[in-house]
Amino acid sequence: MNRDQVNRLLTSCSLPDSCKHAGLKETNISWVLLTDNFAFKIKRPVKFSFLDFSTLEQREFFCREELELNKRLAPDMYLDVLPITRGMLSGKNTGDDGEVIDYAVRMRRMDSSKEMDILLKQNLVSEKQIDQLAKKIAHFHKKSKLVKDAFGTMGFQEMYADIRQLNPFIADNLGEEWVQLVDKCVEKSFEYLNEQRSFFNERIISGFFRDCHGDLNARNIFLYDDPVIFDCIEFDKELRQIDVLNDIAFLCMELDFFERNDLCGFFYNKYLKYSEQEAEPATWQLFQFYKSYRANVRAKVILLKAKNKDAVISPEELDEARRYLHLMADYWDKPEAS
Repeated sequence: MNRDQVNRLLTSCSLPDSCKHAGLKETNISWVLLTDNFAFKIKRPVKFSFLDFSTLEQREFFCREELELNKRLAPDMYLDVLPITRGMLSGKNTGDDGEVIDYAVRMRRMDSSKEMDILLKQNLVSEKQIDQLAKKIAHFHKKSKLVKDAFGTMGFQEMYADIRQLNPFIADNLGEEWVQLVDKCVEKSFEYLNEQRSFFNERIISGFFRDCHGDLNARNIFLYDDPVIFDCIEFDKELRQIDVLNDIAFLCMELDFFERNDLCGFFYNKYLKYSEQEAEPATWQLFQFYKSYRANVRAKVILLKAKNKDAVISPEELDEARRYLHLMADYWDKPEAS
């Protein structure tokens, strides 16, 4: 489908729900149509180095993957996969017949006021909620499929160092001192990864590499009494089948970003308790490394988006990039648990 067809589908209100409060959210890889009771996620027909949604068959396959994988943590939210027919664009039918032109993952619409990132901005996240979240994620990890593949040191080095491609843009928009900061962090990551090869393999042998969520950030969590965690990575298993500390590092890095270091430390300790891991110095150092990597990725995403825009980068985007880059570097200066 294209954007015009998505608009027609929403306007015709031929999705199986009423549309009094309909809306549309967009990302680089999907459209999410919001009706009164449901959210319908349609994958864009795009192909990137890390995903391929370019054919109808691929989009159907990954819709079904998304449904099954997300039922692990959000079984009541993820409902089914719905075929979108050409007739639905003009409201002629509800998908029971006609040419199938795409597929949508149907989800129960959740209360947006309970989105964790919104609550963090309002300083409304409590230790009780963090405790519930740590318990749910720890139990999820313990039940998730074990991954026994050898750790790809070179591949991880390349992922961390990929931000260097943006050094000219960083120099022009942030200053040369930020390029030096990026280079310093990349070199430290190389040193750490090479020094800790055996430790990474010990983690694999000990069962700490699992089929995780992969995109465990505050925007993908609703803080109900029983937290709802959604939108895991379905399109690339290598980004999802990772060390459990890498999985929680994204969320904890964001707690630091929102200046809730107290909740970050609280979550980390509760998670270790519920997952029955020892709070050892080497584990903390690994956690810091993964948080630095997650901050690296967030900074890169923001800078790439700004670089590819026609408009001049905004002060807000520059400030956000600086904050993530600062976090990326700061984690290297905290080798010991506080």
